Amino acid sequence: MRKGILLLAGLLLCLAGCASRIAPTSSSGDDLIRYLPDEKALGDAGVQQKQARSSFAVKWITPLHVVAPCEGKQPWESALRTNTQATATAGELNVWQLAAAYEGYSGEQMVTVLDGALSCGANASSTTRFSIPGLADRQLGFCRRFREPRLSACVLVLARGDRLLAVRTDSTSAEAAALQAKLRQLAPTFVVAFDRD
Repeated sequence: MRKGILLLAGLLLCLAGCASRIAPTSSSGDDLIRYLPDEKALGDAGVQQKQARSSFAVKWITPLHVVAPCEGKQPWESALRTNTQATATAGELNVWQLAAAYEGYSGEQMVTVLDGALSCGANASSTTRFSIPGLADRQLGFCRRFREPRLSACVLVLARGDRLLAVRTDSTSAEAAALQAKLRQLAPTFVVAFDRD
């Protein structure tokens, strides 16, 4: 009887251990800070930090809002669990940075959601897509021009495990080609930070 109890206890411990190893990792706002480049890394890339990395509760300032919702649905709004954002400048260009984790969505699923949103309604006719060779895992790159306030923006979205990275360049004077070129130049700097484990 005692052997049976010990065997059962050992089996339960083994199952608990296995479950803990395969459970998805969660990211807090503080944890996400390390997935954005620090001031030195930005400076080395020719970018000047404007707002240091920190968490925000207000969702409308995230780079993902350059994507209008499909049929009024924007699931990442209520699903946002934690995020870290920062801003910088590169000459006349603004550079927004976001590392985020969403409840019920992996980073790759979020990229799929955004990809689908770009294909519907007004988004489809006003969006130009691009990709950057050599970046691992799922990525989504796109540029848009807005009538008001005559803003052009390009966004690169990357996925790693349970987290997502979005980097947006925007300007009221530069065209999409310049914004996209800057994103391509900065991509390696952001990938180095985002790949930290």
